[in-house]
Amino acid sequence: MRSKYSSFVFFLVGFFLLVGALWLLKETRLIQMVLDNFFSNLVLQEVVESSDGEGGMILGTFVDWRPVKHLFLAFSFFLVLAVTLICYFIYRYVSRKKIARIAEGIQLFFSQSEASSTGSLAIDHELLKIKDSMNRNEALLKEETQRTKDLITYLAHDLKTPLASVIGYLNLLLDTKNLTNEQMTQSLTIALEKSERLETLMNEFFDITRFNLQDIQLYQRELDFVFLLKQIQEEFYPLLKEKEQTICYSGPESLKLKADSEQLARVLNNLLKNAIAYAPDQTTITMQLTVDEQAATFILANQSEPIEQEQLEALFEKFYRLDQARSTKTGGAGLGLAIAKEIILAHQGTIRAASKNNEIQMIVTLPLATNQHEKTRKSVN
Repeated sequence: MRSKYSSFVFFLVGFFLLVGALWLLKETRLIQMVLDNFFSNLVLQEVVESSDGEGGMILGTFVDWRPVKHLFLAFSFFLVLAVTLICYFIYRYVSRKKIARIAEGIQLFFSQSEASSTGSLAIDHELLKIKDSMNRNEALLKEETQRTKDLITYLAHDLKTPLASVIGYLNLLLDTKNLTNEQMTQSLTIALEKSERLETLMNEFFDITRFNLQDIQLYQRELDFVFLLKQIQEEFYPLLKEKEQTICYSGPESLKLKADSEQLARVLNNLLKNAIAYAPDQTTITMQLTVDEQAATFILANQSEPIEQEQLEALFEKFYRLDQARSTKTGGAGLGLAIAKEIILAHQGTIRAASKNNEIQMIVTLPLATNQHEKTRKSVN
């Protein structure tokens, strides 16, 4: 920007110098007085011969200014051009030296642990903000990388236990010949449970590798949110029965949404799985669905100890788990809620957590279609 401004200034200076030179040629007599002697050969005389033939009479003299004007005009033009070029190259040289000095200062600024001045307060201020932001991002990246490495280590360790159990029970079936049907069934059941645990852990590994490698692709179509919710609930019936938990639903009998059914099912699956895992036995998990003119709000709540606000905000971070134990026995890799948040945001919705009255709530808001609210309200009535 400064380079363009300086070039424009140089052009104006040259233009006014040229105009001034032309004005001097036209309006002043100073140049005429100086050049009368210098250009004496350009002085012309008007002579009239006498009648007797003995000579002539000089009636007057005058100067032919046309060649002088042409010469001076050419001289002025080249003078202005020369001055402009000289000023331009001087400015370019000074600017390059200044830019090189600033670049050297910036390199020194980022190479040293303590900030050093570049010679410009404005540049120093901006560089400090950039450096602070870079340091924060670097710290976050290191922390996340370390958490990822730790989690992979924990998962790899947890893989050994179910794998050893599967191998042990299969060897038992092969080596023992006189097993009863009950013993064989028990061994196969345990081996199957451990195999399913292995599958869960492998899925956690895939989630870790896929989470940042690709954006979430949505294939939206119209679906019944309540019907999808009931399907997910039925899938968790064995776990609910094992922990003697129940689910209480309140809301409309049907709700049409335009969403990706597979991704939305993944969100509901993660939310309900966490609720069942962390809720005490013999308790009720509540699901509430409300609809207004613009959005549908789904609240999933289960009994829980009071949770600090900082922990609630961190729930949707990658690899964060409420129980900081290293084992993944009571939960997954800590990616479920982070992935759920990305999916909900991709649907132009919101998701947050709240803790009150000895329960934790997962609150999901999804936008409605234009004419969807009227249909939903009629179905409720």
